[in-house]
Amino acid sequence: MFIYNIKESDLNYSQSPRLNPTIRGCKVNAMFYKIFFKKRNKLMLIRLFFLVFLSAPLTLFAQEKSFSNRSAFNQSDQSLISYRTILQQTDKEFLWFVSDQLTLSGMNLNSLFTDLGWFYLPNVNKPSKAQQQQHDLMLTAGLLKLMTQESSYSSLATSSAESLLTNAVNKGETDQLLLSLIPKYQQVEQLRKTIVYYQLLSAYPWPTLDVNFQPKLGQSHYKIKALRNILTRLGDLPRKMQTAYRRDIFDSVVIQALKKFQLRHGLTVDGKLGPNTYAALRVSPEQRIKQLQVNLWRWFTLPKQPDKYLLVNIPNYQLSVIEYGKQVLKMKVIVGDRDNQTPQMITKINQITLNPTWTPTYNIIKNELIPEYQKNHLSLKRKNFQLVKGSRRAPQYREIDRANMDLPELLQSYRLVQAPGVNNALGNYRFNIPNNQSIYLHDTPVKSLFNNQFRALSHGCVRLEDAGLLAKYLLTLEGQGNEGQRSEGQRSEQKMLAALNAGNTKYLSLNNDLPAYITYQTAWFNQQGVLHFSADIYALDNKSANPAQFQTVNSM
Repeated sequence: MFIYNIKESDLNYSQSPRLNPTIRGCKVNAMFYKIFFKKRNKLMLIRLFFLVFLSAPLTLFAQEKSFSNRSAFNQSDQSLISYRTILQQTDKEFLWFVSDQLTLSGMNLNSLFTDLGWFYLPNVNKPSKAQQQQHDLMLTAGLLKLMTQESSYSSLATSSAESLLTNAVNKGETDQLLLSLIPKYQQVEQLRKTIVYYQLLSAYPWPTLDVNFQPKLGQSHYKIKALRNILTRLGDLPRKMQTAYRRDIFDSVVIQALKKFQLRHGLTVDGKLGPNTYAALRVSPEQRIKQLQVNLWRWFTLPKQPDKYLLVNIPNYQLSVIEYGKQVLKMKVIVGDRDNQTPQMITKINQITLNPTWTPTYNIIKNELIPEYQKNHLSLKRKNFQLVKGSRRAPQYREIDRANMDLPELLQSYRLVQAPGVNNALGNYRFNIPNNQSIYLHDTPVKSLFNNQFRALSHGCVRLEDAGLLAKYLLTLEGQGNEGQRSEGQRSEQKMLAALNAGNTKYLSLNNDLPAYITYQTAWFNQQGVLHFSADIYALDNKSANPAQFQTVNSM
C-alpha cells in the first residue's frame, strides 16, 4: 500500500523540517520509519509501541496544528453531570487514569478521537489532579457523544449510554465497549492509518509549485525537484527511482508517477501538469487530514458490517457488492446532478421490476416533458408516454396524440406514464430500495454516458452500467441455502428471462433482501489498498468543521 513507501530523507527535501516528525507526539527516527512503514504492524500495536517505549514529551506540533481550536468539541453541563454520576456509581476517582498515566483504554480512546478530529489530549509528564480530571472528563464526554451518534447506538438516550459505560467500567470491559463502537469495515482501519501518516507529513512544509511551469519530457529544471518530492511523499514515485542525477529532470519515471497520482485523484490521466492536477498537488496534508476525518466519520454512521451488502459511492460513481469483506461485483453508475442530488441512505433491495413503466416526477414533467410536447405534440407518443388513471389492475388510458392538449389540466386526474420498451428511461430493470424520496436503482437505454468521467447526470436515481448482472446476482442469492431455496432461485431466474422476452411488466419480490448503502466517500481505498480521492461533487465535505456533527446518512 502506498503509505509505506517512504523514508525520512524523502521528507527532508530541501528545507529544514519545522521540527522532528512525530506520530502521536513521539519523535521518530529512520529506524522507526522502517518499522512503521515496512513491517505493516497492526494499528494499535504501532501506537502503543511509540507511546509506551518512546515516552518522549508530547509537544505534538502536527496534532496541535490540527486541533488548535478545540471548540469543535463542546462539553455540556450534561457531560459534567454524567461524568460525576458514573464516578459515583463505579466508585472511581478517574475512569481513564491509573497512577497518573492514561490506561490502555484511555490511550485507545484518545487515538480514536484524534483520528476523528474531535480533540487531542497531549501526554503531560506527571499531570496534576486537575489536569487528569479535565482529560478524564473530556474522554468520557467524547465517548458518551460517540455512543449516541454512532449508528449502532444512535437510538440511545444519554442515560442509557451512561448505564452502558458504567456497567463496562464495573465489569472491567471498557476495551470491549470501545471495540464495539469501531466499525469493522476495512476502510476504517485504512483511513485511520492514513490519518496518522498525513499527520506525520504535516510536520513539514509542503513544497510549492509554479502553476505556470509546463515541463517537457527530458527537460532539466530545479522546479522538477519539488514535484518529485510531492510524488514521493504521497507514494506515487517509488523511492528507489530517485537519484541525485535525475532529481531535476522531467523524465518518463516522473510522468508515470504523475499519471498514477492523476488516477488516484480522479483526474484526466495524461501525465501533464494541467490546472486540475496542479490544484490537487497543492492540497496540503492538513487539508487532506480534515477530508480523511470527515470520510472516516461517515463509516461510523453506517450499520455494523453485514456479511453481504451493496455499496454505492456517489463521488466515485461506482456500485460494489461485498461478500465477507471481498468485492464480488462492481460497475459504473450515474448519480444525481448538483441540482438533483442522490441522497445518502441506509436501505435494502427487496424487489426487482422487469420491463418497468416510468412515472416521471412533477419537476421533470414541468421542466422537460411539457416543453418537449409543446415543440412537437407527437414527441411523447413516440416515446410511449400515455395518460393513465385508475388502479394498476384496471387502468384507463388516454393517448397524447393531438396538439394543444392541456396537459397540466389533464394531469389533475391522470398520471403521465411511459410504457415498457426500448425508449423507457428505466431500461429493463428497476431495483426497489424502500425510502421516502422516490429513489431507486435502475437500468438505462443510454449506455454511452458511462464513458464519461463526470457522471453526476441523473435526476437523483442511480443508473446502472449492467443492471442485468445485478439482477442475476440477486436471484443467485435467492438460490442459496437448502434444495428448496435453490429450486426457487432457479424458477425466479426462469421467470425473469420469460418476462423480459415477453415485454410484460413483472414484479419479483426477494426473499433475501440485500442491505444497500448509498454513501458519500471522497476518500476511499480500492481492493489493492491504494488511496483514492474523488471530487466533492455536492460540496458536502466542508459543511462542518467538526466530523462529529456530520449527519450525512439518512436511515430509512
